[in-house]
Amino acid sequence: MGVGWSQVSADCAWTYAEYTESSSAGDGHTWVVTIQCGNGGICAEHVECVENGEEGFVHDVYMDGTDVGDVCVPESQIQEVDVAALAIRAFKNYDWPASALVVQPPGGKTLVNLETNFYTTDNQVITRSVTVAGRNVTLRATPTYTFHFGDDSSTTTASPGRPHPDLDVTHTYASTGDVVVSLDTTYSGEFRIGDGDWQAIPDTLTVAGPGFDLQVVEALPQLVIR
Repeated sequence: MGVGWSQVSADCAWTYAEYTESSSAGDGHTWVVTIQCGNGGICAEHVECVENGEEGFVHDVYMDGTDVGDVCVPESQIQEVDVAALAIRAFKNYDWPASALVVQPPGGKTLVNLETNFYTTDNQVITRSVTVAGRNVTLRATPTYTFHFGDDSSTTTASPGRPHPDLDVTHTYASTGDVVVSLDTTYSGEFRIGDGDWQAIPDTLTVAGPGFDLQVVEALPQLVIR
């Protein structure tokens, strides 16, 4: 899911000149503007506006914490802190993928008291480019993994695991039965504005993978006649 805009004409309670005059008047009030979301506060869209022929983005005006109207802030005046906050929102709202889980042995069955191998081939750092408040922003998502083994145990690791014979993430089932296994991917994020420095995103985002049935069975001895 990308980040876009809704285009509107400036129809704000404040002009930018009025806001600037009031916020710098030294009247004892605390003035804050926050860029406005175009879709109910999720901030996957931001509202463009035009005032006196200059393009900008609609902001909510707060006086002492109370919303007192809207203002069309020229694009040239959009604060870097606005862009940073919106980049973080874009990361949280992006449709980051789940990781495909591979279980060995294949076929939906494994043996009790022997190692079952788990891994994913979706093990790359992902970068995405979005446009936020008219700026080019690059998002970078680094995955870690939580393997759920279906018997009330799990493991969290930066490793995506490895296919047989290079075992890395394994689990030994102590009893037979049917379990549901799954893999969650937790992305830690960074962003950069234009060609600027990478900045860490404070929160992580977890994408739950689907569950798969796995049957844990006991190996039966077989008589082999030679």
